Amino acid sequence: MTALQKTALTLLALAAAACSASALSPSGSGAAAVAGPATREGQAKSKKTKVPANEKSAQDEYEKGAIALRYGLTDEAIRYGEQALAFFPGHFNALALLGSAYYTNGDYARSAAAYDEAAALKPDSAEIQRNLGLALFELKETEKAEAALKKAYAANGDAEAAFNLGKICFTEKRFDEALDYAVKSIQKDGKSARAYNLKGVILNQLGRYLEAAGSFQAGLVLAPDDIGLQINLGIAYLNANEPAKAKTVFEAVLPKIQEQVLRDQVENYLKSIKDAGK
Repeated sequence: MTALQKTALTLLALAAAACSASALSPSGSGAAAVAGPATREGQAKSKKTKVPANEKSAQDEYEKGAIALRYGLTDEAIRYGEQALAFFPGHFNALALLGSAYYTNGDYARSAAAYDEAAALKPDSAEIQRNLGLALFELKETEKAEAALKKAYAANGDAEAAFNLGKICFTEKRFDEALDYAVKSIQKDGKSARAYNLKGVILNQLGRYLEAAGSFQAGLVLAPDDIGLQINLGIAYLNANEPAKAKTVFEAVLPKIQEQVLRDQVENYLKSIKDAGK
């Protein structure tokens, strides 16, 4: 099961006294992620021995729940998952299903509990450890979240785990570690625009503005219409004392922005560039 990965499009505070622009939140590249269909992890190979009736009934209920979750019917998925556990407590797929459904519903405590039980059954499952980490992160249990995500990354170099470890390190101002994880995420999945966004945000925070601009540009190759990446690119140019390039980027993206808060921010950047040129 792949837990819903949330993203945000919010500007961090601008240090007005220093006239230095700050980058977008590293949570993502600006587009909210959508929960994918439920998937079975590690489907059991066919056995010659007869499957006990209660285990078969549990599997049947799980399969109904997986279909329900695929179509966004999270409450139905939860009902089927609970029924599966009633037939066969400790049914791994049912626990993973419940973890995903509860996460999608925003019930992170129950999601973490389900994933924790699943992790006890299969501690080497990178997917379960990653999703447990994501649920714990939403609960602000950062240390536990980081531990679970590190297990996921250690299992198979999971790109999503590395990305979220980078986010955690960034929020805790461990910028060198954050950058290392962002790079590892890109090395594993070079087609992730939000990983390039995260890398750029971290580089911006480290004062490596032109490198940050390069990372945002790489992200825009993958997601050319991403407004968050475009704004971040303009901010990086502004911080790098390249006002002409920043102006070009901001003027191009401004008509595409619908959120008034972001429009106001970009208009303020353009005004500051204009005032500085007087």
